[in-house]
Amino acid sequence: MSAKTRIGAVSYLNTRPLVFGLEQGLAEERIELSYSVPARLTDRMIAGELDIALMPVIELAKMPDLEIVPGLAIGTSGPSRSVLLVSRRPIEQVESIAFDAESRTSNALVQVLCDRVWNIAPQFHSGLRGLDEALLECDAAVQIGDKALFAEPPHDTVVYDLGGVWSAATKMPFVFAAWFSRPGTIDREIYEALHESRRRGVRAIDAIAEDYTWRGRQYPQLSKDYLRKNIRFRLGSAEIDALRAFFEGAAEIGLISQAPQPKLALTRWTSCHETAATIKETRHAEF
Repeated sequence: MSAKTRIGAVSYLNTRPLVFGLEQGLAEERIELSYSVPARLTDRMIAGELDIALMPVIELAKMPDLEIVPGLAIGTSGPSRSVLLVSRRPIEQVESIAFDAESRTSNALVQVLCDRVWNIAPQFHSGLRGLDEALLECDAAVQIGDKALFAEPPHDTVVYDLGGVWSAATKMPFVFAAWFSRPGTIDREIYEALHESRRRGVRAIDAIAEDYTWRGRQYPQLSKDYLRKNIRFRLGSAEIDALRAFFEGAAEIGLISQAPQPKLALTRWTSCHETAATIKETRHAEF
């Protein structure tokens, strides 16, 4: 029996629709699923511990040979509600920003927005733990994931939605994470399992939202609205164009040495026509 394909994902609410079918046992004879925070997934890919991971997109600059599974991602076409900059000052007065240790893509995005949209040049700090500590040391702090979605920000702060700022400025969606695979990993069975997992998850969004617990509490209506209105699980041509624009912006300010070119999986075993059809179909999907 051949070794299972090792797949890594994030245990945030916004990943649940993508991994729902896998958790229900879909293709369990082929797939071994595990969880880490976004930044740790990249480290595990680099270490050879994973074959496929739902990785922050900026990490493609570190591993440009990775392939993107067409059609699937975590992104937004406006406010995301879970990728925020929480600030003690109006943005034009911000002189220091604390990064969120869990997501390198969001940290890169805030730097691109500072340069391209807000026209400010703050100092950036890493290693601070928790929002309260970060706001004692810095004017503002990046917050991502469930803590950004569910926790109320301090009453004397201004909150900027980074996905919303990007989309308003560029008229493009934003992609936070996508399924990345090592070359030669994706075959038709794995590809179809990942897409079927998403389809099952989208059909089960109400159940996912009602069941999801964060720090001992449930927020069913907020979770439903978030998954249905804010997060998009598609990766179509518009999202690929947005990826390129983000990479170019990150390269221009020196965050990465050069903008990586997204490469789609499937070319070894399916036609260009079929791959293009997948992208087109996903672009027009509801989620």
